[in-house]
Amino acid sequence: MKAIKIKALLCIMIICMCSQGLLGQYNIDSIQQRYAAFYTIAHLKVSDDNRWVSFSKIYKKNTDTTVIACADKQQSVKAVLTGVSESYFLKDNHFFWLGRGKAQLINLRNGDKKDFKEVSKIETLPALGYYAVWYKSRFLEVFDSKNKLVASVSDVTQLVTNKQDKLYVMVNRSNLSSVWSLQSKEFNKVYTSEQNIKKIMLAPSQKYLAVTEQEKSSDGLQLVLLDTHSLKVSRVGNGFIKSDYIEVREIKNGLAFFLDFNSRPKPAPTAQPEIKYGTNPDLWLYRMGEQYHEYWVYDVKSEQSQKVDTGFAFMAAIDHERYFLSFDRRERNAYVSSVSWFDIYLYDRYSKTSKKILSQISNLVVSRQGKYIVGFSEEEKRWILYNTLLSGKMKIENPHIGRPTFSDDNHYVFFESENGIYRLNVRTKNLEELPLTANKKIAILNVKEDVIYGTLGADFRIRSINAKKPIILEQYDQNNNETSYAQWFQDKIKVLLPATKNRVSDFKINLLSQAVFSLEENFNSPQTIYQYHSGHKKEVYQSNRHDHEITTARQETLSYKNSLGVQIKGVLYYPLNFDARKKYPLVVSVYEVQNKSASVYPYPYFSGIGINIRSLIDNGYFVFLPDVVLDSRGPGFSALDCVHSGLDALKGYANIDSNRVGLMGHSFGGFGTSFIATRSHRFAAYISGAAVTDLVKFYFSFSQERNLPNYPRFENGQFDMKVPFSQNKMLYYDNSPIANVEKVNKPILLWTGLKDGNVPYTHTEELYTGLLRNQKKAIVLYYKDQDHDLAKNSAESIDLHMRILEWWDYFLKDKKDIPWIDKEMKKDAL
Repeated sequence: MKAIKIKALLCIMIICMCSQGLLGQYNIDSIQQRYAAFYTIAHLKVSDDNRWVSFSKIYKKNTDTTVIACADKQQSVKAVLTGVSESYFLKDNHFFWLGRGKAQLINLRNGDKKDFKEVSKIETLPALGYYAVWYKSRFLEVFDSKNKLVASVSDVTQLVTNKQDKLYVMVNRSNLSSVWSLQSKEFNKVYTSEQNIKKIMLAPSQKYLAVTEQEKSSDGLQLVLLDTHSLKVSRVGNGFIKSDYIEVREIKNGLAFFLDFNSRPKPAPTAQPEIKYGTNPDLWLYRMGEQYHEYWVYDVKSEQSQKVDTGFAFMAAIDHERYFLSFDRRERNAYVSSVSWFDIYLYDRYSKTSKKILSQISNLVVSRQGKYIVGFSEEEKRWILYNTLLSGKMKIENPHIGRPTFSDDNHYVFFESENGIYRLNVRTKNLEELPLTANKKIAILNVKEDVIYGTLGADFRIRSINAKKPIILEQYDQNNNETSYAQWFQDKIKVLLPATKNRVSDFKINLLSQAVFSLEENFNSPQTIYQYHSGHKKEVYQSNRHDHEITTARQETLSYKNSLGVQIKGVLYYPLNFDARKKYPLVVSVYEVQNKSASVYPYPYFSGIGINIRSLIDNGYFVFLPDVVLDSRGPGFSALDCVHSGLDALKGYANIDSNRVGLMGHSFGGFGTSFIATRSHRFAAYISGAAVTDLVKFYFSFSQERNLPNYPRFENGQFDMKVPFSQNKMLYYDNSPIANVEKVNKPILLWTGLKDGNVPYTHTEELYTGLLRNQKKAIVLYYKDQDHDLAKNSAESIDLHMRILEWWDYFLKDKKDIPWIDKEMKKDAL
């Protein structure tokens, strides 16, 4: 035991030592300087008139740079701003931004600027042409489009806006709380309370302002509804109720309100001993803490409040004044799923009765007005449609559809799938595939969505689309790795963005002008903003224009079969400055299905998972990303077969040196790497990071992140074993890298974060111990303060990046005399 501890301690000391003394093959300063020049683009915004775009530039050490560019000219930058945390385009070519306590209004046409200091928040009211500045002194000013002061108010503690033409503020002054409204060109007081106003919220219909009051003497809460038109005040409930907060949900556009008085007491000190039970139905309690709820419904027309008690601890509103959902949080499936299953009851507020309508539901979507509910039954592995008004139920037979969305007229339910959009006519019960979307993975983009319950592992939502407007679709052709965007309306499709092999990471459309803006990239093209209009594509701005080398990059996507005849793909990257007269080493990086990443721009950075394609091809390596598809043999054998099949597909590539091939992976890829290292003779060395090494041990453990068992990750999660350990123990044993650790026959580098809450570092340590016992060549790197992924661009990620490059150079390029590797590999190593 002492020898193991000493060696582990030595490895930790290696990490902590200054890298200049150990990493001598590369100049770290020059690499850092080069990488610092690269950036990614995010947070694309477009002005309403399509004349301007803004976006963030994410650098290694700077994530708050914002660029404003002219959309009509290529690479025409109007302004570069730093420290931006919030920003808006205004009318008449103005840009309004906030950052680091400073706000600024910029006239993009003439460059004039108006500065505001000591600012907490900014807001805009575009329908009025106004903008608002809320200062740290709690003073609020509102200006018009000509920068003239319209109105002001002091002692503001909260502001609420509809982002168009309404602005309300909460004012605390002289021990009185009040609500003020911006009306025309002044603030008027619309409500005053002798109690403390804790929060104000504008209802989605904008007909009411929900005001939460806190009683000064008891800290109890009460809701006050303020009619935004008549300013009539209505008090909801039966006085003040002891709770931590009130969750308010509007029903049927202001016909009624559902109130959840929620209390979450501080947990009592853990008793000694702490007791848990083998049939515990409520492990969520350990994760979320205890919750207590008191539910009320307020009917606006009758002005009556009714306390609702269903006999269940939890309820959710479904946009209906009569019917509500009720359910028990206690687990139904012994935690074998990563999500909870619930038996769903429909509560009738008028008759005060509940009836069970759906069983073992893991996902639930409700229509507007609450007429229909569709839930996925884990019992039947199908979606079930329920009519709340007629108590009718229908099982939808297609098992491959998902993510349902109702039309807001309640005529249809649209389902996304890997093979197009499906539409269910709720009257005829006919489910049809929309032919114009077939053979593509589809996502509906313009969905109006409200979460009605999202804790305790539940996923209950209202999802709808406007039946009178086009549906915006993202379409992905998996066979050709092509993405396109279209709008579908009245059974016709109009292309918005033609099919492209580029990766589209952002998409904006102006529905009035039909102008489309996209953020695209590819393996040989940095991120670029394009504008599409009337069939024309125009470049607006390209990132990393200094990266001339990448334009010559070469890549291939291979298609081949594994030993079971399953068609899979692999992506091969050539070394930059490839010379067809030379042979090059190959690094294989394994994870799950990776072929979609073929269209990702490989910029150099210090990755948190140790894998960076660009740094490898920059340094003269082929890089291969084989897909891994799982089957009944288990994840280890599946990965082994897929990786070997990929190597077989590369046999005809004369420029790849088959004697200099390395395998690496992180997390699930680290597991695959570790397993393959116990079974393969086709690699010269390995790198495995943050890997599960003992499936049995991990199966019977608790997740530190989720406070729930890990066995769902094996039975129907990422490892996809499909059976519990008790039903096929050998499957788990045989797929565990630790079970055959003595068969590792090539050097392996292991690394882990000591604060990893996803895969505990003990798995890496266990494999290292097995390697140590069997006198295998191995080095383990423990990163003291790091998690499952090392912090991106951290000192630790830089250290790992450099060591990985030196590891591959040592074993695949024969560049010896690297001290930290020599200590293990040379015979005279200590």
